[in-house]
Amino acid sequence: MATRTKVPKLQMMRKELLHRLVVPVQAWSMSGRDVQIVAPFETELEMGGFVVVVPPTGPELLVQITELELAEREGAVVRLAGDEIGPLAGDAGVSADVTLMVRYISGVGHVLGAVEPGRPVRIVEAPAQGFQEGTLRVAAPDEIATLLRRHRGDQLGLDVGTTASGAVRVGLKASGFARHTFMVGQSGSGKTYTLGVLLERLLVNTTLPFVILDPNGDYVHLGSVMSRERIAPRGKPPISQRLHGELRRSMRAAGDVAVASAHSDTLPLRFHLSDLSLAEQALTMGLDALRDSEEFSAFSDAVDALGHLDRYGFDGVRAQLEDADDEWSQRVLRRIKNLRVADWSVWARTDEPSFLSRIAGTRGLVLDLGSLANARERSVVALAVMGFFRRRVQRRAFLLVFDEAHNFFDPDPDDELQRVAVEYGVWIAGEGRKYGLHMVVSTQRPQKIHRNVISQCDNLVLMRMNSKADIAELSSIFSFVPSAMINEARLFAQGEFLVAGPIATPPLRVATGPRWCPEGGADLPTTWTLPRTEPRS
Repeated sequence: MATRTKVPKLQMMRKELLHRLVVPVQAWSMSGRDVQIVAPFETELEMGGFVVVVPPTGPELLVQITELELAEREGAVVRLAGDEIGPLAGDAGVSADVTLMVRYISGVGHVLGAVEPGRPVRIVEAPAQGFQEGTLRVAAPDEIATLLRRHRGDQLGLDVGTTASGAVRVGLKASGFARHTFMVGQSGSGKTYTLGVLLERLLVNTTLPFVILDPNGDYVHLGSVMSRERIAPRGKPPISQRLHGELRRSMRAAGDVAVASAHSDTLPLRFHLSDLSLAEQALTMGLDALRDSEEFSAFSDAVDALGHLDRYGFDGVRAQLEDADDEWSQRVLRRIKNLRVADWSVWARTDEPSFLSRIAGTRGLVLDLGSLANARERSVVALAVMGFFRRRVQRRAFLLVFDEAHNFFDPDPDDELQRVAVEYGVWIAGEGRKYGLHMVVSTQRPQKIHRNVISQCDNLVLMRMNSKADIAELSSIFSFVPSAMINEARLFAQGEFLVAGPIATPPLRVATGPRWCPEGGADLPTTWTLPRTEPRS
């Protein structure tokens, strides 16, 4: 029984020795801009988190950690006698040299400012001077909050949640949405919920009008406030009666959000063929001006004959083709019949308005593309919306939101209709900002979106992402974000996201705040997981 106490004795000795060999907290910098950090394993540091570095002289520095890893080195060699090693040594006269390994944290941080002593906290420009033998501490919530306010300046902040630790409220810079935003997260990451939070804050706190292309009907209730009991931050009680009343008043004052749906009697998701350009109309039938030159010419003549009308549809085009009574006009008629393009539900009658006419004066317009019967109808609606904005004369700021954007900007489109829709998206991404067009492009995978669309996005909203290939792609495109922070996306909980760009400087890891409006789409219930009930005999 006595020998069984030897191993615990060795463990106690090792623990005591390691305690003596603890790595001290150290910080040093050559430039005064980037700081090297070494700290004990137990130190509470996190990727993207904030620390205050205290140099030997000069002001304290507020630093964001941009790289962090667990390191290990040999600490000491200890000679142990046989009776200290335990029963495995056999002979009590045997001794052994044991190397103790010391684990510690190694990291790099970027200096964001200097902390002036006193209360309230003030963050000022940091001097660019190197130092050594500095120490550090975790930044206090009021220091972080002061830093974020300083970077936002006098610009409006959109309260979308808290830092991942929950210590500080995060206000995204509203004016940053004047740049294109790329939002990405795998299925189940909370992307739809979080995009809803962003849109609700933009609706209530700004006057920016928007159009949402919504393939799954997720945002059809935008503008309708939920009951107080259903609005609650995670793990916290519902908001107060007073705040709920203020929210309802603010939502009413923001302006109406209209929903265009194939099933709606109030605002059907329909537009006129004449709302499209000649080339766009031909695309609905797969007509190419060069490949199908004769048919295209016959179709063009039919459209020209209707040019005196304010609006027209396929009925008018077919009538003109039938009157022409030539081979190529007959071929176009057969094409229309065989493709059944004239039967699409998106075409408005000549006596009813187009949903496109609602864009000019709207505050918000949600296009419920999930209500349409097929993918080509959804593609032609997207084409109509982007074409409308390309041809508009008025330069007015507008936000175009493409949810499940791989439906619109596939890098390998299946047909000409989709290919031209991608071209329009690339044009808006590259040229649209000078005309007041700003995009939010949301998808599950970056590789499903045309590279020329993503590369024009200055804002990144990144949710959980497990694919190494996707993470590498994002690190390449958004090189201004520390790659180590992007790699952390593999560890994000549902509803957590990394945000970077003009809407958030410095980059932040955020826990999403509560939704105010009901979600439209929903996952199917998993009742199939319940045990099967055997029928009674």
